[in-house]
Amino acid sequence: MQQQDGKQQQGIRWHLRQATAARHEAVDALGSAFPLETPQGYRRFLRAHARALPAVEQGLEAAGIASLLPDWPGRARRAALEADLTVLGIAVPSALHFAPPAGPAAVLGAAYVLEGSRFGNGMLLRQVQAAGDTCASAATAYLGHKASWPAFLAQLEQQLADPALWHGAVEGALAAFACFHAALAAEQAEEPLLHA
Repeated sequence: MQQQDGKQQQGIRWHLRQATAARHEAVDALGSAFPLETPQGYRRFLRAHARALPAVEQGLEAAGIASLLPDWPGRARRAALEADLTVLGIAVPSALHFAPPAGPAAVLGAAYVLEGSRFGNGMLLRQVQAAGDTCASAATAYLGHKASWPAFLAQLEQQLADPALWHGAVEGALAAFACFHAALAAEQAEEPLLHA
C-alpha cells in the first residue's frame, strides 16, 4: 500500500512521463532527422506530423474526447497544420489510422501526448523563426497554436486520480507515440524519393 500511496503522490503526469520515456525519446530521435532551420527540414517535419496528428485527433474524437475535455474544439490543431501546408504549397499527405485503446483513461493518455507536443512546439517555433526563412515563418499556425498545458494537466489529474486507471492512460499514450513514430519513419523513408 505504501508504494501505491507514493505513486499516487507523484501523480499521473509523472507516471505517464516515466512509463513513456523510451517511446518519447525514440520519437524525438526520429524527429531530429528533420532540421527545422532548413526549408526542406521544416516542410518534411510538417508532412510527417500531418500523417499522425489528424489521425490521432480524429481517433480521439470518435472515442469521445469532447466529453472528457470540454475545451477540446480549441485544442484540435489539424486545421492549423493543414493551413501551414497550404501556405507552403505542400499537398496534405494521407493520414495514418489511429484507434486509441478502449476507455476514457486511454483517450486521456493519448491526449497527453498531443498536449505535450503542443507544449514543446513553443521551442520548435523559436527555431523556425530564428532561421529567418520568410516562407517558413509565414507557416507557423501549427507550432504557434495556443492552449493551456496547466489546464490540461489539472483535468488529467482530476479525471485520473485513481492509480487503477493509469495503465489505460499509459496504453493510450504509447499508442499515440507509436502513431507519430510511424509517421516520422514514413516521411524519413520517402527522403530518397524527394531527391530523385
